[in-house]
Amino acid sequence: MSNTSIGLATKGSKLAIQRLSLKKNTHVINEILDDDLTWISPREEDNYREYRMNSPILLEQLGITQTLKKQYFKDFWPSPQPEWDGIAIGRNQKLYLFEAKSHFSEIVPTKEGNPLNDQLKHGTIMRTAHNLFGIKDTPGNHKTWCFDYYQISNRIAFQQKLKEISLSNDVNYKDVVMVFLNFVNDRTWEADKEMVGSEKEWDNHYDNHIFPLMGINRDQLNSHGICLVNLNLDKLQF
Repeated sequence: MSNTSIGLATKGSKLAIQRLSLKKNTHVINEILDDDLTWISPREEDNYREYRMNSPILLEQLGITQTLKKQYFKDFWPSPQPEWDGIAIGRNQKLYLFEAKSHFSEIVPTKEGNPLNDQLKHGTIMRTAHNLFGIKDTPGNHKTWCFDYYQISNRIAFQQKLKEISLSNDVNYKDVVMVFLNFVNDRTWEADKEMVGSEKEWDNHYDNHIFPLMGINRDQLNSHGICLVNLNLDKLQF
């Protein structure tokens, strides 16, 4: 999905996070994160537009100048960059990045693309994995991080890059939290897939399957500002 896609979704995590960002629902995530979020995207008043991190509109809001963009993103990630399910600012200018899922089937592997682009992206991912968690760039780890769970690893890489920018520059945010947001009881899946009906199912999927394959654990993630949040959709008004 491009950063110009707009409109109300019809199902899945895209619809769920659009509902969560509404003023009548945002208190739910505020209580979980113990913060007061101001949503940048998706927002009803912007017709639920989503952004890539190098979007000029988003960069302006974050205070990242074109000079900083060239300095930090040139050798980091080629265009197009990933789209973000949700972006918000909390108290004390804390930046929140959201990757939302409402079914296991939404965690999909990536495919090989342009070899030069893939080389740059994969290099960034594996450097991040090594710097944060001591993960070596072996063939097995490369497959897991750069293909099987690419959606997780590239979000971590972007979070770390944005933290790096904030530490050395006067931008409009002071810290970055990466939230992997897992929705429970998404009934929009009932017609074709059995929905994820409990928080325990999500926890088991990550703690007993995904994280062991990646060679990491929840405590390591938390220490770097990366958290998993399970949210029951029954708590939201639709």
